Amino acid sequence: MGHKLGLAFPFDFHRTAKCRHTTIKDQVSVHQSSEHGSAFYGGLAVCGSVWACPVCTAKVQERRRVEIQKGMEWAYRNGMKAVMITLTFPHLVSDDLGDLLDKFAVALKMLREGRTWKRFKERYGYDSLIRSLEVTVGQNGWHPHVHELWFVQPGADAAQMLQDVIDMWQSACVRAGLLSADKIPAFRLHAVDLHDNASTGDYLAKQDDSRHWGADSEMAKGARKKGEHPFQLLIKADQGDKRAGAKYIEFIEAMRKRRKRQLYWSPGLKERAGITDKSDEELAEESQDRADLLGLLDNAQWRLVRNSDQRAQLLDAAESGGWPAVLELLKGLRPKHKGLEMLPAREASRASLRFTQELDFSP
Repeated sequence: MGHKLGLAFPFDFHRTAKCRHTTIKDQVSVHQSSEHGSAFYGGLAVCGSVWACPVCTAKVQERRRVEIQKGMEWAYRNGMKAVMITLTFPHLVSDDLGDLLDKFAVALKMLREGRTWKRFKERYGYDSLIRSLEVTVGQNGWHPHVHELWFVQPGADAAQMLQDVIDMWQSACVRAGLLSADKIPAFRLHAVDLHDNASTGDYLAKQDDSRHWGADSEMAKGARKKGEHPFQLLIKADQGDKRAGAKYIEFIEAMRKRRKRQLYWSPGLKERAGITDKSDEELAEESQDRADLLGLLDNAQWRLVRNSDQRAQLLDAAESGGWPAVLELLKGLRPKHKGLEMLPAREASRASLRFTQELDFSP
């Protein structure tokens, strides 16, 4: 895509292209978790994108799951209960994702405006919410939807609340241009779902998933559920499906242009729940495991690993045999350049750098 746009540096089209690939320090460090034994790199660029990067998504969403769990525990400690509301709307295969997201945002805003919403809050003791945005794609095209945890008074009547939410959501979707009159009957059956007394101990069975999720996981880990999540488009694109690749780019561009967040908390809710607010990038960069530094790779060695497509294999070696195994792998990767294998490590690194420069490897 960067080439098509004529960018001087095509990888700058999206920061994910540099994630866990481009160095940000003079050396790349290799660490091993003391608790889990897993190996990981340090000193590399991290994108922190929950929409575009499968690697960062897994890490960020696990951190967010813990935050949601803490938020739910805070609500129950303070005499509230959590109800999980899922909101969706009709869509067609011809619908543009960006247009759907814009109208969806308008509908969500309209849902919480006016006297009807004020009366709803008073009736059910509504306090605040945590919202998770998810986008999937299927036979009927793009399917944006949200899961929302609403913290309400413990005696709130869930059955009556569901009917009230259906009425309010129907009105909001009609006004936002998401719902036509002929689709209202089906809308009232399928567009709103409510799960009462949601907790980390209650597990929700999803029709598109053989696994079960707690409410905290349901909110934070949409990318791990089965079905046509955009990451599956990425897999298909890697297998040569150009249409899937184009759809994936459409998804990334739509989310990026609108600066969409996967999770939204009511203003002040994190502070009240005692949760430090951190960006996705900060969560993707931090490590919560105690880890040992096994060794350092200079830039030449890192380029050699990267250009040989051995990043994962190096971590496997670190986990199974520590730094000696890493050095053995590096020895096998050294370019077949006269005299290189006989040089001391530091001189070999310099020689491999000269060799990669001769081959015009990109940095």
